[in-house]
Amino acid sequence: MNNAKETRPTEKIQEILAHHLRVERDKIKPESLLREDLGLDSADTIELVFKVEETFNIQVPDDDLEKFKTVNDLVAYLEDKVRTPQTP
Repeated sequence: MNNAKETRPTEKIQEILAHHLRVERDKIKPESLLREDLGLDSADTIELVFKVEETFNIQVPDDDLEKFKTVNDLVAYLEDKVRTPQTP
């Protein structure tokens, strides 16, 4: 049986955001708005995407960045990418 950490990247995203933004992990909720609540700016977003790509071994096209409004949006996107094999 799969462990929740293996099937849902929420905790890993919270960890990445907490480290990147230097905030406590428990302050990062699934419904947190990336820009308004967590203060991500354009440069932070690019750095975050690099870290996410490295951590989850995926590619995030620039056009997809506008989809990420909340932590949950990012998690849902990653779940879809991890389940769906990417073409080279």
